[in-house]
Amino acid sequence: MPPRLSILLLLLLASVAGPAQIEKLHFEKYTTTNGLSDNNTSALLQDSRGFLWVGTTNGLNRFDGKKVKHYNVFGKKGLTDLYITCLEEDAEGNILAGTSNGLNKINPFTDSISHYYEGTGPGTIPFKWCNDLHIDGDGNLWLSTEKGIALYDKAKNSFSNFHISVYGNDPKINKFIYRMMEDSRNRFWLATSYGVKLFDRETKTYKSFHFSEPGKEPLRENAVIALFESKSGTIWAGTWGGGILRYNESKNVFEKLKTENTTGNQVVTAITEIPDGDSLRTVFAINGLLYSLKEVNQHFFTESVGLESSNKGDNFPGGNSLETIIHDNQGHIWASSASGLFKISPPDPAFRNFVATTPNDHSLIYHIIPDIENPSSVFYLSTLDGWWTFNAATGTMTPFTLPAKGSQLLKFINSWSPDGNGYWFTSVQGFGYYDIYKNTISDLSSLVLKSSGQLNTGFITRDGSGKVWVTMRRSGIMVYNPANQKTDVLFADSLQADNMFGKSITDIKYAADGFLYVCVAGKLYKINTRDYSYQIIRPPAYEEQIDLMKIAPDKLEITKDNRILVSSRLLIYELKQDTLRIVYPYFGLSHFTLENITAGPDSVYWVTSSEGIYKTDPSFRKWLSITSGTSWENTGFTSLNTNRPGELIMNGNGQITTLRYQLLKKNTAPPVVIITSVRYGDKEHFLVSLKKSAIRTAYNEAIEIELSAIDFSGVKETRIVYMLEGRDKNWKELTEASLVRYDQLPPGNYTFKAKTINAEGAESGETILQFNVIPPFYRQTWFLVLVVLAISGILYALYRYRLRKAVEMERLRTRIATDLHDDIGTTLSSISFYSEAARQKAGEHNPEVNKILQKMGESSRKMVGSMSDIVWAINPKNDDLGKIITRMQSYAAELCALKNINLELQVDEHIPESKIRLDLRRNIYMIFKEALNNTLKYSDCKNITLKVSIRHQHFNMEVADDGKGFNTETESAGNGLHNMRKRAAEINGELHIESAPGWGTRVSLFVKIT
Repeated sequence: MPPRLSILLLLLLASVAGPAQIEKLHFEKYTTTNGLSDNNTSALLQDSRGFLWVGTTNGLNRFDGKKVKHYNVFGKKGLTDLYITCLEEDAEGNILAGTSNGLNKINPFTDSISHYYEGTGPGTIPFKWCNDLHIDGDGNLWLSTEKGIALYDKAKNSFSNFHISVYGNDPKINKFIYRMMEDSRNRFWLATSYGVKLFDRETKTYKSFHFSEPGKEPLRENAVIALFESKSGTIWAGTWGGGILRYNESKNVFEKLKTENTTGNQVVTAITEIPDGDSLRTVFAINGLLYSLKEVNQHFFTESVGLESSNKGDNFPGGNSLETIIHDNQGHIWASSASGLFKISPPDPAFRNFVATTPNDHSLIYHIIPDIENPSSVFYLSTLDGWWTFNAATGTMTPFTLPAKGSQLLKFINSWSPDGNGYWFTSVQGFGYYDIYKNTISDLSSLVLKSSGQLNTGFITRDGSGKVWVTMRRSGIMVYNPANQKTDVLFADSLQADNMFGKSITDIKYAADGFLYVCVAGKLYKINTRDYSYQIIRPPAYEEQIDLMKIAPDKLEITKDNRILVSSRLLIYELKQDTLRIVYPYFGLSHFTLENITAGPDSVYWVTSSEGIYKTDPSFRKWLSITSGTSWENTGFTSLNTNRPGELIMNGNGQITTLRYQLLKKNTAPPVVIITSVRYGDKEHFLVSLKKSAIRTAYNEAIEIELSAIDFSGVKETRIVYMLEGRDKNWKELTEASLVRYDQLPPGNYTFKAKTINAEGAESGETILQFNVIPPFYRQTWFLVLVVLAISGILYALYRYRLRKAVEMERLRTRIATDLHDDIGTTLSSISFYSEAARQKAGEHNPEVNKILQKMGESSRKMVGSMSDIVWAINPKNDDLGKIITRMQSYAAELCALKNINLELQVDEHIPESKIRLDLRRNIYMIFKEALNNTLKYSDCKNITLKVSIRHQHFNMEVADDGKGFNTETESAGNGLHNMRKRAAEINGELHIESAPGWGTRVSLFVKIT
């Protein structure tokens, strides 16, 4: 190249390389420590459900952003081989995993794996080593091997192979068809070991694009291992050591691009595009690092893409191990390599980095101090190596010369407070004042030394009267009055109550209410700046056991609208009416450690934490992580400045980062929860929420529900909450285990719900799982129905048996009554008639015989009467209660008429028509008959009263006379009274006999008839 042209190119390179360089990209590295089965990652795929599949040399991994599931079992129930070479997803959602020894089809809904080994016929592939898999625009599955490309026939479950020549001059080198690509014009390109092939899928023929090899040595330009089409339609190819190729449409050839500023073999393993402002830039993985191209006057220059990680120990792979690059649906770039999996976050246009270009450009910037005159544009940056000036309007950083005298004080400042001319400041080495206009320092460190015996000062603030309050390391507070140069030392006497001696003060602020607030030793002091009186405000008691220092007052922020905010490590309070009230979080504790709150001028609050910086609102309900996935580095000493309208300025190592937060991307909608598996008993269902499955588990089986929310943004504040309706009253948060377990749920139908809530408070839709817990067989409907039917059958059979026995008994009683009436009754009547006839014939001639015959007649007639009562009692026709009362009335009326005794009947008008037992009926009647007969025989009465009533299923009977009566304790009328009592006892009745000489007799019977 001519010297003048070389110089011109170098000048052009110098003029374009710096300003055009892509903003540094943030990356994260994932290895076995993050759950991968191996660090050597070889293939990547994001499926239609959002899961990231990572192939390694030791199996397959499914990643949801937090959890990794392994498929690394080899053999009949596992994979054909653990070295995963390529991945694809078919139309049914199956994951196809090519290996060095066959093809695997994984059904994610059943977790079953089908195998395709090398062979011929159904269920085989043409060659065991699978290089690439591709589903084309028509839904056809293609497989590439060193023997060609094969098309899958679903009906035959077999592959048809089409030979592609991939041989150059050297037959000893590896032969392959490494990648397949379908471009925007539906052309089918193949990257092979001997150039690029354009395959015609209709004719099954191909055109080869390769460079001729005149010698025996193969050309590296022909070993093509990467293909890519940019959004503009340019076809790019990467080679193994031959650099970058570009397809020239007009000439129909691939041309090698010569890059002026690179030398040596360039192994281009992957090509992609990344956002660059409002455009896209093509990026090449060359020798394991990322580069972009710049074209100047038909000359190409490679520019390194800056990559940095928040983990200082992580390096981008380098070498030739970077194999595959894909983009996920959240805008991240994933790269597989031999040293791990890398997630790259594209640059965010809201962030700008301004880097120092001085010998001490790596010094940590501790403070961002606004200029007195131009507080929104000019800032002083303090470091241990000195100060810089940052002009936010021009984006320039320049060294700032401190005054020689006292400069060490300013290098080691801890805190600062401005007035009209300069800054009061505390320092590791003392305390003083810096006049920015005179560029002079007033060293007041001797006051600190005198007050505390040491120099280290911490926080500083000024009250309404101009007094300066300085915290001294574990030695209380020094109050300095510039007007009279007097000092007071407060809370430093170790013998006094509430002193701060030996304790660390963590913050001090002056508020518009005229009081000074100090956080120290877990307490908040409210100090009157005039008389130094104070009160101590303690945080509210927390309901759960926790280290009190994690919820104790730690930092203060006084907002422009005079809110007093107090933060602890896990809670944020607001002080109102001398009471600390929790304003964040609304339940539980923060999931990250809180550090500082900075209130902006436009109702935007910024919170620094262990997880980076968050943007939130005054209610602390909506949180947006602004540093997750960016190149901003958490130095552990975060300083924020909000003086510049619409921007946040953040410190760093040798640089300042500005955030134009109107350009911030809002958090995407929180991911929907996926129920990845449900286990119960010996059964397991997979991806249940994506493909509904009927879940029926036994009452004695535990049910385990595994949840996943696919999110690769790295925002840790997205939470999964769940609830089991009917059991849980409130939503519960999922733990790190990602598994919900229920043991021995009561039988019934259940609805399980899960959703995600992001840091902004947005909620995803609910994922619902309905399942049924089957009760034991003895509590199931079919069993209960059988039991009811069985009991009903038994009761019915018993009823039929008793009915049959009752009918039989009724027939027997009828037959007995008939026989007694017809046979015995007739016979007794005949005896009575015959004895009377014999007595009449005998006349008065034989008195002795006459008496015997008379006695026989009377006995037979008496027997006929008793037999009549027995026949009446036995006959089932007389079982009705009304029949008993009618017979009693008839019997009493007949006998009283014969004796000329007045009979008074008192019988209820409404006697229920009900059946009563034979023994009840017979004994009631016999007691009545005995009582009436005794009255007729012995009472010499003129009146008899018979009362019968029914009350509450009880039979009441009373036989009373106005006769001579008797003494119930001494007199007895034979066996009559004894028989009545005995009969009453047999039927569990109550019999009462009331009588006295000259007062008549009353016999009462009270008996239950049901």
